[in-house]
Amino acid sequence: MNSVIGFFDSEAAVNPTVEWLKQAGVDAERISVISNPNAIRKLLGCDPACVVRNYIAWGVALGVGIYAIFGLAAAMCQCNLMQFGQEYGIGAFFGAVLAGMFVGGFLGALVGAGEAEKNTHLYVQGIRLGGKVISVQVQEEEVEQVEHILTIQNASGVKALQPESA
Repeated sequence: MNSVIGFFDSEAAVNPTVEWLKQAGVDAERISVISNPNAIRKLLGCDPACVVRNYIAWGVALGVGIYAIFGLAAAMCQCNLMQFGQEYGIGAFFGAVLAGMFVGGFLGALVGAGEAEKNTHLYVQGIRLGGKVISVQVQEEEVEQVEHILTIQNASGVKALQPESA
């Protein structure tokens, strides 16, 4: 089942919208009013720690991949051109890989934190300022109708959320 959500800046707008949804044939059990920032993050699938962790992992992998190439080139240059022993070349390679892990992880954390905030900002900040989010569980054929009702009732950030894959 899909969800359609919309943000209302006051509780006064929530009750008429819920009533309108019921009159349109939506069961009351499928309508939720959310006033908790953590609940909306969970609904949106944007748990900041999870998002940041994923970006860190991708950053580390990308950093290792890029820096490993430079490390390998440095290792080959040190061993062949400067007549250093093999241990210096291996050290340069692993040093570059570790630097790639650090740089990639750090950049991934920065990007991930921004991404988590971007996806939830309207809803979380609005809830903190006293607003409410209406979430409606809908069948595929009801998505447009519910989006239309929320839009007519002046909801902000109206969007359909896809169900999570099992």
